Order: sequence, then C-alpha cells, then structure tokens
Amino acid sequence: MSDSEDELRQFLPSGFGKQTVTYDFEGQYEKCKRHEYTDLLSQNASKNAGLASDDDDGSDYDELEELPISHEIILKEHNKTVSALDVDPAGVRVASGSYDYNMDLWDFNGMNLASLHPFRVVEPVESHPIHELQYSRNGEWILVIPSSSQAKLFTRDGVEESEYVRGDMYLRDMNNTDGHVAELTAGAWHPTDDDLFATSSLDSTIRIWDANIKRAQRNIIVVKSRTAKGSKTRISSIAWAPDGKYIAGATTDGGIAYWSSSGPYNRPVASIQDAHEKESWTSGVVYGSDNITLLTRGGDGTIKLWDIRNFKKPLLSRSGLQNTVQETNIAFSPNGRYIITGTSSTPESLVGQLHIIDKSDLSTITKLTLDASKPSSVVRAQWHPKLDQILATTSTGDIHVLFSRELSVKGAKIVVEKAPKIRHVDDNITADIDLTAAAVTPDMMSGKHRDESRLTNQQRQKLARKDPMKSRRPDLPLARRMDGEVRVFNFDADDEGNLQKRRKI
Repeated sequence: MSDSEDELRQFLPSGFGKQTVTYDFEGQYEKCKRHEYTDLLSQNASKNAGLASDDDDGSDYDELEELPISHEIILKEHNKTVSALDVDPAGVRVASGSYDYNMDLWDFNGMNLASLHPFRVVEPVESHPIHELQYSRNGEWILVIPSSSQAKLFTRDGVEESEYVRGDMYLRDMNNTDGHVAELTAGAWHPTDDDLFATSSLDSTIRIWDANIKRAQRNIIVVKSRTAKGSKTRISSIAWAPDGKYIAGATTDGGIAYWSSSGPYNRPVASIQDAHEKESWTSGVVYGSDNITLLTRGGDGTIKLWDIRNFKKPLLSRSGLQNTVQETNIAFSPNGRYIITGTSSTPESLVGQLHIIDKSDLSTITKLTLDASKPSSVVRAQWHPKLDQILATTSTGDIHVLFSRELSVKGAKIVVEKAPKIRHVDDNITADIDLTAAAVTPDMMSGKHRDESRLTNQQRQKLARKDPMKSRRPDLPLARRMDGEVRVFNFDADDEGNLQKRRKI
C-alpha cells in the first residue's frame, strides 16, 4: 500500500453505524485531586519509613486514608459569605444560603464539571441574609431562617409554601405573643416528627411550631438569664437530641441549657452558666448519637464536649480555634469518631481552615486550607452519612465538596463522571444574533427608509422626533366621536384638516 493511500485512510471512518464515545474519567478525577492531600500522604509515607517529618502539629496522618478529602469540586455562585448549608437525606440536592440574600438549590444529577450551577436561585426575604437552611426528614421541605422575625417553608423545588406569623412587639411577656418579635438566629426540624420544627430568636425565646399551622407556635420556651436579675437573654443556637426527647439552646451570656420536648417549658431540665465566655456568640450546638453527649462551638474560640447527666463541667475542652462568624457550626462524622468545624481568618492567619478533630481527645487529625489565594473563613461544615462526603462553605462565597474516589458514594462523583452534553450548533444560546437586523420599522413599511449615515443633523433630529421610542412620546389619548367610533387623536392630521378649512374660508 502506497504512502498516499495510508494518508487518505486516516481521513476515512473505521466503520459504520453508532460509534462508541469514550470519556476520560481518569483525567477528570485528576483535575479534582487536592494537591494538599497528596502532600500529606507523602509526609505520611516519610513518617512510616522512619524519616523525620517537618510538620509537628499533632496530626495523625495514619488516619488520612479513612477521610473523604482526596478530591473536591467547588460550587461558585454566591458572592458573599455562605452562611447556611444543608444536603437532603437522599444526598441528591444541596441548599445554600448567603449574605447575598439568595437561597441556591443545586442538584448533583443535573451538573457536570463544565456546568456547576444551581438549578434555582430564590430570595426568600428581600434584603435579609440567611442564617439557617434545613431539609425536613423526608426531604420534601426546606426550613429557611432569615434575619427577619418570620421563618419560611419552601418546597424542595424552591417554591414558597408558608410564612409563619410575626408576634406583637409591644407585649412585654413573650408567652403572650404568637410568634417571634426579633431577628431569628437558628432553626431545626424535629428528628422524629416530620411536622414539627423549632426556631430561636434574639427575643429570648425558643418556639416549637407545627409546620401545618402558620398562625401561632405550638409551644414557647422563654429563656431568662440568672446573672442579670431575670432579664432577657439572646438565644444564639439550638439543637434537638437524636431521639427528640430534649432540645438544647445556647445564649449570648455564656450559658447552655436543655429542656424536655414534652414540657414543662417554664424551666430547663439542666443548665450551666459561664459555659463559654460572656457576650461571645456560641454559634454551634449539636447532640451526639448517644443522646447524652453535647458538643458546643463558642465564639471565644473553644469547643467543649459535655455530658448532660453531669452538666457542671465539660468532659473535654479545646481552645485556639478562632471563630468570628456567628453561623460557624460544628458537626460529628457519621460514625461519631470525628468532629468537623471551621476557623475564621484573623490578622495573624488570614486564611481559615477546616479542622477534622478526634472526638476522644479533641486533637486535630488534619486541617485543610480550602482557599489560600485570598483571606477567607470556613463557616459551615457538614459530613453527609449517605454520601460520605464533606461539604464546607467559605466567607468568599464558595462551597467545597470534598470526597474520596474509593470511599464516597454518588454526590460529587456523579458530577465528575458525567460527560459534558454534546450540543448542536443550534443549541448555542450564547451565539451573537443581531435581532435588529430582521426588525421591520414603520419607515421600511412606508418606503421611507433611508441611510441615516447620509442625513444631516437636522434631518436626524426630525426623524428622532417622529420616532415614539427615541422621543419617548406617551401613548396618545382616545376620543369617542358622536357616531360612537373610538379613535386615536392624530394631531398632525387634525391640524392639516383645520388648515384646509381655513383656506376654503
């Protein structure tokens, strides 16, 4: 076979019929690999080989391979701090809220690496940041806690379903109001009852609502400070126990308390003052799976582990975790072995980090820098049990989805493994199309169309005065003639008719 035939064969198809298109999964996963994780593994290998490690921060690198942190995708849509985040129980959809007032809804099944965008953007309350978002247990509803005094309920598709009542701000006794009278701070669905949720507010109350009743709450917990002569104190965060028997709340005077969900609500089952520094914002409260362990995240830079049966002092305490964002939360891993939380940027350390902490002694297993390119804080963190993936938000508006190719299931892996849609040229909605080129103007219909480039300035001004759009002429009034016909005044025609009459006279 001659060389010319070989060159020609390269341009001919190898066969007929449907052609198999291969997708480069390895290349896509390589793009999503976190280089920081690779560096940590190399340090781990050096440590196992008996070499000295340069990092001496107490991190246990032997456990790195159990953590879903080897890869990540970044969802970028918000332009301010992402202050609220939740994933539905099925692990399919993500809801995020921000200081930019928007709630963004994401669907893993509807995204690929070339198109990481939410399928819906909603502004729940105009010009109000969002403090909390939570999917219901069945994943059909989203509880929205804005910075107003009224909670809202949305469907999973982002359609507003309910807005709950606002209380009477002129009543002093908060037991007599049918809703909150000050800014909301937190909210949480009941873990076993799909119709109940709780909200907390700066009006010193925790209110338990029936999702089907918008007119008033079901129960009220009025929290009073013991150190200020019974005066009101602000509630910063709340949490249900996994079995739904207790509800805990933290206050800005440093106190923590919990109440029985069946009442009485006039006094807590147990409480402790000075759990955290006074006038610091205790931004996170969460129960452990055993229903007796309580974990708190203080605005004083500490995390503390409590046993609610002995509420006098914490079981463990850890300091040095800077927290300046009031929505910074804290969460357990699905197996309860680890704790995750974020730290805020400081003048000394401009970049906050995501800390993965050992529950047994509160030591840091590893700390991850999500974005080192600019000053940022890590705000919300969630470890989804079904996906085995960690989602974390930053003050720069990004949502980082961390996962492991071997350990994680679906979620971000669906996004990575989905091939980009092959678009036809007719599907390119970004193509430049000159719609004015096909527009038909009145001048063209009347045969008076001219090349304006050849007109004088005076001629252009006359044409502009006759153009309703350029002259901004209002709509002409209607007039009813004696014979009942309705017509539009034509001042030019009327003036011409009057002029002809005068000439005849």
